[in-house]
Amino acid sequence: MTTHHSSLITHHSPWLHRWAVLTACATFVLLLLGAIVTTFRVGMADPIWPTYPWHLLLVSWEEPRPGFLVEHSHRLAGYIVGCCVIVLAVGLWRSDRRLAHASGWYATDTNPKRERGPGIRWLGVAALLGVIVQGLLGGFRVILDRYLGNNLALIHGCFAQLVFGMLVILAALTSASVSQPSSSLGTSSARLARVSLATCFLVYLQIVFGALFRHTYSAWGQRGHLLTAFAVVAAAAWVVKETLDLQVRDKRLRLAVLSLGALVVVQLVLGVEAWMVRMTAVDVAWQAVIRTGHVLVGSLIFAAALVTTLQAYRTVVPQLEFGSEGTLANDGRIGNENEPADLTVRQEEEVAV
Repeated sequence: MTTHHSSLITHHSPWLHRWAVLTACATFVLLLLGAIVTTFRVGMADPIWPTYPWHLLLVSWEEPRPGFLVEHSHRLAGYIVGCCVIVLAVGLWRSDRRLAHASGWYATDTNPKRERGPGIRWLGVAALLGVIVQGLLGGFRVILDRYLGNNLALIHGCFAQLVFGMLVILAALTSASVSQPSSSLGTSSARLARVSLATCFLVYLQIVFGALFRHTYSAWGQRGHLLTAFAVVAAAAWVVKETLDLQVRDKRLRLAVLSLGALVVVQLVLGVEAWMVRMTAVDVAWQAVIRTGHVLVGSLIFAAALVTTLQAYRTVVPQLEFGSEGTLANDGRIGNENEPADLTVRQEEEVAV
């Protein structure tokens, strides 16, 4: 009994992928505005929440200060991202396209129902819930500032990275390339996948330490951010080394690893510059550019690490499910033409009795 790779090739919805990419890009703009709000400390420029999305049209343009405009631009971007995610979640749920390979579910002869691929649909629901929670955190950060200070702003900033990560994963999973089977890299690919996953955790940990330092000026945040930087560089270098050693031919995986390595190099430069501007007399605008850029590149590194992990695991799963010739691996239940499955043998014995 054989199951060819062609049975795993799934259809995808082009408009759904494009909308997922648009949503991820809109979220990145939202992160940009949020980073500017934190850099210039204008999170409390307007202590009133909630406000209408069109609030800027209701006030005189001569009255608000720049911080007020930035803060309400951030709120408006949040509304836009929320609407985008609603459309994306509904589209994922209602789409009748086969997203099985993208969601990690495979249709087999023993379990044909797995081809529906519910995982990616629930990930869309999780992203929607994440955006809702993120919006509430942003609002509570304003109305509870008197009691909690910057603590909620810290949580708001850290949770934003998780939401952005989920949307990046959705953009990758809905692409046409993911719906195509990937080539197996052998047993060493499992190590590449594990190292990539560890890199994701390290990058996010460094983001948390960086947010702790930006929002509270904590000495622990400063030390942790610097120390985890060494760990992230080492992990990223390991991922690149594993990719080169395996001579990966998958263009998607190579592009993700190349992006990860390049972004880490850029981030090192921005990190050094961010430390330098704190100790030298530099123009305020240039300081804002360096610090905001440092935050945004960190978000891109997190996204690149997630995509790298996704692509790396796609090279592991096929080799667990299939043999080298595209046949279903013998797991004790399904045999081949020369060796019948145990279940078949038992059925024949029962008939004989």
